[in-house]
Amino acid sequence: MKRKLIPVAILLLFTAAVTKGQQSDLSGTRIFINPGHGGYDSDDRHMIATDFWESEGNLIKGLSLRTLLVNLNATVFMSRTTNNTSDDLPLSAIATMANSANADFFLSIHSNGYDGTQNQPLMLYRGYDDQPVYPASKTMALILWQKIFEKGNCWTRENVWVKGDWSFYPEWGDKVGLGVLRTLTMPGVLSEGSFHDYIPEGWRLRNNDFLLHESWALVRSFIEFENVTPLQHGIIAGILRDSLESPSWYFKPGTNDASMPLDNATVTLMPGNRKYFADDLNNGFFFFDSIPPGDYRLYFEGVPDFMDDSTDVKVTANKSTLVDFKMQFDTTIVPRLTDLVPSLVDSVAFNQEFVFSFSLPMDRDSVQKALIYSPLADFTFEWDDDSKVLSVRPAVSLNVKTLYTIRLTTSACSKWKVKISGEEQFSFVTRSRTKLNLERNFPRDATTGVSLYPQVRLWFDAPLEQSTAPGEIQMLDDQGTPLAKLREEFHESDGKGGYFFELSQPLSLGRQYTVRLNSTLKDITGTTFGTGRDIKFTTRTTAYETGSVVESFDDISVFWDPEASGSTTGTDNPLTTFKASPLIKMAGTNAGRLDYVFTNPAGGVCRVFDTRKPVIGQNATSKFGIWVFGDMSMNILEYWFYSAGTANQIVFADTIDWAGWDLKMIPFTSIGGTGDRQYHSVVVRQTAPGVRRGTLWFDDAMTFTPTGIDNPSETDVSLAVFPNPVTSEGTVTFNLSGRSLVTIDVYSSEGRKVEQIINAPMEPGLKSLRWLPSATLPDGVYLLRLEVKGNPGASSAPTVIRCILAR
Repeated sequence: MKRKLIPVAILLLFTAAVTKGQQSDLSGTRIFINPGHGGYDSDDRHMIATDFWESEGNLIKGLSLRTLLVNLNATVFMSRTTNNTSDDLPLSAIATMANSANADFFLSIHSNGYDGTQNQPLMLYRGYDDQPVYPASKTMALILWQKIFEKGNCWTRENVWVKGDWSFYPEWGDKVGLGVLRTLTMPGVLSEGSFHDYIPEGWRLRNNDFLLHESWALVRSFIEFENVTPLQHGIIAGILRDSLESPSWYFKPGTNDASMPLDNATVTLMPGNRKYFADDLNNGFFFFDSIPPGDYRLYFEGVPDFMDDSTDVKVTANKSTLVDFKMQFDTTIVPRLTDLVPSLVDSVAFNQEFVFSFSLPMDRDSVQKALIYSPLADFTFEWDDDSKVLSVRPAVSLNVKTLYTIRLTTSACSKWKVKISGEEQFSFVTRSRTKLNLERNFPRDATTGVSLYPQVRLWFDAPLEQSTAPGEIQMLDDQGTPLAKLREEFHESDGKGGYFFELSQPLSLGRQYTVRLNSTLKDITGTTFGTGRDIKFTTRTTAYETGSVVESFDDISVFWDPEASGSTTGTDNPLTTFKASPLIKMAGTNAGRLDYVFTNPAGGVCRVFDTRKPVIGQNATSKFGIWVFGDMSMNILEYWFYSAGTANQIVFADTIDWAGWDLKMIPFTSIGGTGDRQYHSVVVRQTAPGVRRGTLWFDDAMTFTPTGIDNPSETDVSLAVFPNPVTSEGTVTFNLSGRSLVTIDVYSSEGRKVEQIINAPMEPGLKSLRWLPSATLPDGVYLLRLEVKGNPGASSAPTVIRCILAR
């Protein structure tokens, strides 16, 4: 038989592989661990919704990994072992430490964040996708991704996500990539184990054993990479969930996270009688490691209102057995009435809505039949989706000054036909009411500085008679002339009534206006207002500044829904939305409409994230502002920015105590950090006195930079231009106190005079001029400068306003 010759190179490789063989442990392997970030500082990523700090999670994973690797006789180095500001080292310094340690492999441990909707592992190595600087880095990155993916079953995507950093960050420049990998002299990987801004994962990351589970996955990766004998024991990890209820926070539909985790369970592993006591951090996680292969049984106990249960599991060596177990609700529990709003201590309105809250989902028909009112009255019923909250309203008005009794009899039963334990009874007296009352309003009487675009809001103690109310409520200017209304709305809540409207034209600067309510105004029962009332207010005296638009809110697709924006918490998921609004807007094609519902008395955060993250610069003399249509909620409005290093900067903008459009501005000096800022979010932060439900609109986020010509200032001439932005033509308005020579010039934003609108004598009074911008003027920001010359009583300092030309 003819012998085949084997090339020497192949023979040497084969001999080396046989010589090395499979190792029993990691003896001789030098591993450098870098737990990313450090110190609870501004460049750390703190998830408000779950109170998770990435620096803390990274460190716990790193310390656990060190222990596990040392147990396998590896030599381990770490860039930090504590979580203080001093631990937040420059990336180049970390790489230098790894090089000095002469490590065989470098691992940087992180979790990821983007838009709150994603949860998957990501591994990054130095180089291009198909050209790693160290080929072993890509080999290990693929192993790491697979091992971390296998230890979880709550991912939103399943595609392998392993990338070279030069390909992943092309906008940073050619071959720039991650600083922590840039100068390494050994293979290295940056591991993003999961997404901490995906709220279900954020809660899991609060559990130290969940972090330990990721460390075990990292150990398995090193075992495979270094060809070490696999572990001879396995892991059981799982989540207990409610079979009926979904979370109030965002979750990816179709994933296991659609079911609410259950807290505080006791999980027992048999045989062995090992017990795990689950935490109360909304994750339902339990964990057992170092288990010999074989068949086991898990027992789940101690969750209030749920049946004790068990399941069989099989443990495999060097693997994690994942258990996502839904516990069954105890259908034998007796339901109870937990709340009735309003508290029936004082007298109530003639059309009061009553809200009954139950501890369990109820059989709707049985509850409605079990509610008995005396004297008899007809009511309408409305249930929430979970059949736990019932709203009851009189179909017609209750009698005034009458004692009523509400009985909830024992025929009311739960969804599982279990009756309430005892009858509930309440009594109340309807109010003695002789006239319609105004309870609150905007603008308030004698208010100054009101926006030129207000929404008038009037709330009464009863719904108004809609056919006659618009004629009984007027808006008058300072000459007593009625103004045309726009978008009249009637509202009804808690038995009370609201009437809202806007004006078809903006108001003038520094003028007094009157909202007049006639005495013949009446509610749905025919009860009249009794005595007429005038509400007087004065508009702002300073013209609005015009800036450069950085976010128009026209393309709403670039914004994430609040529940997907990462920091949103304490909101009703389906009812809290951000949508395009072509009807209510200040400019362009759309404004952004935010409908929000907070679920708790205080502490909620509703964030709308702009994925475009426009850069607004760093000029300390500049300002930033957004047109905001307020809802008088008394909650807090915040603007969020990124500074250098993507550190989040939260800036208070205002308390939402107005209704209608107003330009809410902040100085750049209020934005922390350094370098160019990026605007990325508008946020509503719930306050204790604030309302739980509201609607806001946002339009034209802008930057305002001083031109050095003139600054808009207070004046009695009330210079304004409408519309703004000006398209084909605009109307310039101003007021003259005496006969004057009037000059209005148009300047570019650089201070160059480009056009004159008028230079002529004019008589006193309110003036309105048509402005047809020259066809040669390009779109952009311009300044209108008004100069008035006449006798001393008719002269004033020049007035400047900014406007936008957009044709």
